[in-house]
Amino acid sequence: MTTHSVQPTSTTQSFSPDLRPNLRAALAPGLLTIIAGAVQGDGALITAAHRNASPISDEQLSYPWAGATAITTSLIWGITQVLIVVGLIAFARSGAAPTAAGRVGGRLAVAGASLYVVAHALSLLAYDRALEDPVSVAALSCFGVGTLVTAVGLIMAGTAALRSGVWSGWRRYSALVLGVWMVAMVPLQFTPALPVAVGMYALAVMALGLAMIQEGLGREPLQ
Repeated sequence: MTTHSVQPTSTTQSFSPDLRPNLRAALAPGLLTIIAGAVQGDGALITAAHRNASPISDEQLSYPWAGATAITTSLIWGITQVLIVVGLIAFARSGAAPTAAGRVGGRLAVAGASLYVVAHALSLLAYDRALEDPVSVAALSCFGVGTLVTAVGLIMAGTAALRSGVWSGWRRYSALVLGVWMVAMVPLQFTPALPVAVGMYALAVMALGLAMIQEGLGREPLQ
């Protein structure tokens, strides 16, 4: 009786133990980033629609939200920002921006995004306070500085990723596009256009998450 060796199929190979670390590394941060971007984009649209119907003054930090809704909104956005920090840490460690400037940019992006988390935490404390309140000023300052630092970091890392060619296709541009848009957000931080700007930011965040997933799944198995 003859025996025939059975070669592993492509399906079997795709779920081999050697690939599992890459699957986890690609899927988890990428999916969390996409989820965070989707939630923030949805929140931006709802916020924009509610502005004209808001019962509170636009001089209050939580405008257009009031009371428990303001607390819930700040809490949800703070949690999603933590997810974005996780995604940016994964991007910084992905090797997409392998130069010294790229690595510094990745760290700056993580630091800036972390300031957003601090800003949302402060917003929970000062949701019912005027914009001139010291805690409100601190929260707004963290949002402003966080935006600038994250933008600079992503532009540095995104430029390095674009030049290195580690990532391919449209994915090479994803971090740079997000950074450039965040620069555009700086003058929009304290204007009625902020919800729309955040919505565009959310789309760019989701694109970065998708890029991490696609590039991660296309890597060679870890040895």
